[in-house]
Amino acid sequence: MIAKSKLPTTKIFENTRDILKKNNINQPEVEAKIIIDFVNGENNPLSKILSNTKIQQINTILKKRLKGEPLSKIIKQKGFWNDVFYTNENTLDPRADTEILVEAILEDYNFTKNKNINFIDLCSGTGCIGLSILKELPNSHCTFTDISEEAMKINQLNANLLKLTTRSKFLISDLLTNPDLNMSDNEFIVSNPPYIKSSDIKKLSHETRHDPLLSLDGGIDGGDYYRLIFKQLSETSYKGHLYLEIDPNVRDLVANLALDNNAKILYIKRDYLKLDRIIKIIFI
Repeated sequence: MIAKSKLPTTKIFENTRDILKKNNINQPEVEAKIIIDFVNGENNPLSKILSNTKIQQINTILKKRLKGEPLSKIIKQKGFWNDVFYTNENTLDPRADTEILVEAILEDYNFTKNKNINFIDLCSGTGCIGLSILKELPNSHCTFTDISEEAMKINQLNANLLKLTTRSKFLISDLLTNPDLNMSDNEFIVSNPPYIKSSDIKKLSHETRHDPLLSLDGGIDGGDYYRLIFKQLSETSYKGHLYLEIDPNVRDLVANLALDNNAKILYIKRDYLKLDRIIKIIFI
């Protein structure tokens, strides 16, 4: 750990980075900067001498990190799109792969971004998807739904921190079953549902397993939530778009569900690793 001594921030950063690197933590330089900024404040000069109290904070973070706890769960925040979101043990951490959902929607609405648009963020978790879209589409309104009351508290907190509560509605709902959901008022639904096969949960990294099981486990074949989404939508008169994050292993399953429910696949997009990640569907 870092010894308590009068060292400038630059030296503390280097020590933190080296400890992370020595312990085979991915992106040690990035994580070291996040830790220093979290403890010291982003706008403080690098020449500033850190107090022993702040050095102790850094050491506490490092001890937890070296035991395999994700940094985001330790400092309770994670960057996504253009903002930082509060997260905890009750929410799935925002991930870079999911930014593809935001990108796809903004591309589709690039020429109509000032239009009044209502949409649903289904299985919203931290709210990072819907809130990022709200910031980019200034006249949009989002209904956030999640089955977890604890996750919804985090969603509401993030909306408040980003000053987006006036354009947000929050519903506890088992997917689309809440009677207060007015499907016909919404132009699109965006969702990153659980899609990991139950048998693969134990194979996930130690860090990923810090996310709640409810946000990960998609059943025997990873398709349980997709089936429920299509079933529930088929029982409504919804005629809008559906943007889904998928695992490549469930692409064909989701595509067949769409075809079986008189829906049309508009496109499938790949993520930064060239893996199928997003599917856009329209109900007709």
